[in-house]
Amino acid sequence: MRELIMVCCTQILDSSRKNLRLKMSRKKIIVIFIVGILFAAIGGALFPLIDYFIQEEIKKKMVISNTSETYDIWQDVPVPVYMQFYVFDLDNPEEVKNGDKPSLIQRGPYTYRERRTKFDIVWNDNGTVTYKQNRTFHFVQEMSSGTETDMITTVNPIVAVIAHSFKWMPSLVKTIVSEVLGLDGENLFMTRPVEEVLWGYDDPSLVLLNKMIPAWFQTTFIGYFMRRNYTDDGLYTVHTGETDIGLVGIISRYNGDSAVNVWSTPWANMVNGTDGTLSPPLDLDRHVAQIFVSDVCRSIRGVFKEEVTLPQGIDLRRYGGDKNDMLNASANKDNIGFCIPQTDCLPTGLLNSTTCQEPVDGFPLPIIVSFPHFLYADPDVINSFIGLQPNEDEHQTLIDIEPWTGLVLQAAKRLQINIFIEQVPYIKQTDGIRKLYFPVFWLNESSVTDDEHANLLKSELFTPMMIADIVKYSLLALGGFFVLLAVALLIHNKCARKDDGRQM
Repeated sequence: MRELIMVCCTQILDSSRKNLRLKMSRKKIIVIFIVGILFAAIGGALFPLIDYFIQEEIKKKMVISNTSETYDIWQDVPVPVYMQFYVFDLDNPEEVKNGDKPSLIQRGPYTYRERRTKFDIVWNDNGTVTYKQNRTFHFVQEMSSGTETDMITTVNPIVAVIAHSFKWMPSLVKTIVSEVLGLDGENLFMTRPVEEVLWGYDDPSLVLLNKMIPAWFQTTFIGYFMRRNYTDDGLYTVHTGETDIGLVGIISRYNGDSAVNVWSTPWANMVNGTDGTLSPPLDLDRHVAQIFVSDVCRSIRGVFKEEVTLPQGIDLRRYGGDKNDMLNASANKDNIGFCIPQTDCLPTGLLNSTTCQEPVDGFPLPIIVSFPHFLYADPDVINSFIGLQPNEDEHQTLIDIEPWTGLVLQAAKRLQINIFIEQVPYIKQTDGIRKLYFPVFWLNESSVTDDEHANLLKSELFTPMMIADIVKYSLLALGGFFVLLAVALLIHNKCARKDDGRQM
């Protein structure tokens, strides 16, 4: 009997201890659950809060002003910009004079370091800034395949200019001018150093014509890029973002006007987009990036292609040239404005840039612009030459934008300069030639942000964003863990009670 009483007392005491432990566990579970909810709530609240603070900080930094942290970078771009020229060397000039198809050999690249410095900066009261941008080019031998003294056979620009400008002149005038050109042995094709082809030279016939007809021929210098070095490319007025951060870098006026006076329709003359160095920040899903290209006096569209990543680990959105921009007017009616005149539209892939070029003694250079190797052009244009191999990877214009800041961290502007030539009666230098849009060279104006500026961007923006993300997700994860732990303990205790009930 005594032993039975002892057993009953022991069971009663054990049951009391278990009930006490269960009551204490419930309190702890409630505390754990509340802590988990708090951690999760704080983590969730940090998502919009941190995004807000980051965006506000980006807005402050990206506004263009002479007191901003990015002013020095904006005013004098420190990131290396390179201009690479690939020059086409004509292999069969004599055969081409007789109407044969030109055979072209690509030479280069001939690489120049480009420096862009803004000057005459004026801050306007309406949230815009006006400036000019000086561009200088210096040859970089170690990045070139060849030297500036390499001899190239190509179209003689003075003959092309004379033939184009005197086409509708009386036959006697054309004959006289043609004979004057012949006095110095001027031919449709010439062989000169790369440096002279690009940057210009004193032409013997222009020297003679200047002496004979000074009213018509006031200069003796000619070249395809003859007025591009140590000069600016126009007067820009751009939005600073002070009144609207979504307008940072957008061109308000070019040379004092909101449109150019080059093309034949208001739509074609519109100045849209940026200059290609800075775009509005915080546009994380932008599908179109518009850029105004002063070299061709028009705006072009970059359409989103893909996400890419810099070697330094920064994600960018890549935009490539839009095929629709270069379609013939019959395929894209909007492009009728780029026909000069509207009754004379060029084939797909070609842009008549004659009216955009600075004339030589008042005579326009018949420059036709395209993508390199006539990428996206009419097959008949490509097949007019031997040696052209259009390739989208090598010849497409690309621009890579960091979407949070709007900074252009990689770019490759690729254009081909062609000159129009055809037979003109009484200009004997053109006898026998077929009608051609003759490729002279194509250029790749490129820049890739260096390690210094990429690491600076990472340390000031992406590292804090990464730390903030770690904190946000850690708090959410920790909060979720505590909530799940509390639920698990409750389930465990419930099961424990059932077991104790069965044992009793």
